[in-house]
Amino acid sequence: MHKTKNKHTILLKLGHRAKHVFVPHKGNDYRPHLIRTSGLTIILAIIIVMQLGYGLIIRGNVGVLGRQSNITISDLVSDTNKQRQVASLKPLELSDKLNQAAFLKAKDMFNHQYWAHTSPIGVTPWKWLADVGYNYTAAGENLAKNFNDADSTVTAWMASPTHRANILNGQYSQVGFAVADGMLNGQDTTLVVAYYGLPASASSISSPQQYVGNLGTGGPLTTFGIAIRSLSPAALGTLALLVVVIFVSAAAHHYRYLLPKQFKTGWRRHHGAYKMAAACLLAILVIAVSSGGQI
Repeated sequence: MHKTKNKHTILLKLGHRAKHVFVPHKGNDYRPHLIRTSGLTIILAIIIVMQLGYGLIIRGNVGVLGRQSNITISDLVSDTNKQRQVASLKPLELSDKLNQAAFLKAKDMFNHQYWAHTSPIGVTPWKWLADVGYNYTAAGENLAKNFNDADSTVTAWMASPTHRANILNGQYSQVGFAVADGMLNGQDTTLVVAYYGLPASASSISSPQQYVGNLGTGGPLTTFGIAIRSLSPAALGTLALLVVVIFVSAAAHHYRYLLPKQFKTGWRRHHGAYKMAAACLLAILVIAVSSGGQI
C-alpha cells in the first residue's frame, strides 16, 4: 500500500512538472518552460550532442552532417523481391555479372565526378554490361544516392514511376547491385547502382530493350518524402524535438491574451509565434542540409 501511494505521488509530481514544461497555463504565466530561454538552451544542447555523438559513433569523428549508410546488397535484393511479390511477379536472382557492372558504373561516377545515367563524355549505362560480357534481351538501371538503408532506397524508387517500372518489370529475371562510398562533388556520398536484366538467347541479342529510371522523377510530395527517408537518425531526432517546440509555441501563442501585463507589450506578446517560426525555419534547414537523398 505504501509503495503504491509513493508511486502515485511520483506520477502526480511528474505530471505536474510536465504540465509546466509543455502546457501554457496560469501556473507558468502561460509561458511553458520548454520555450523559455533555459528550455530552448537545453533543446539546442541536446541537438548538438545528438549530431556530434552520431558522427563520433558512426563515422569515428564529430562531423555534424557526416553520412554513413547501412545498405547491403542482400537487403536490396530482399526488399526488391518483396515489392515484386506484392505485384505477383517472380523474384529476381542475383547475378555476379550484373553486380560487377553496377560496381563499374559506381566507380566511374566517382572517378569522373558525375551523377547521371549517361556520363559527361556520353558513356551510357549499357557500356558496363558489355564490359562484363552480359548479353541481354532487356536491361534497366536505377540509381540512388545518400540513403541510410536498403528499405528507404527501394521505397524511394517505388515512389517514382520510371524507377518503379524497372523494379516491377516482368521481363527481368536477374538483378545486380553495387553500394559504394566516396567523395562526389566535394561531399561524402553513398551511391547505389542497380542493374536489372533478362539474359539474351542467341536469337534475341540484336535488338535489346533498355530502360533507365530518370533522375529526379516525381512531384514535390515525392521529393519531400525522399528527403525525409534519407535523413540520419540524429537528424530525425532533431526534427522530432523541433516539432515538439513548434506545437508548444503554437499553444503559447494561442493564449497570448492571458499573459501577465509585463508580457503583453512589444514582441513578448507574440513570443510563441516568433519561436514557432524560428523552429519551422530550423526544421526546414535540417531537412535541406542533412537529407540529400536522390534518385
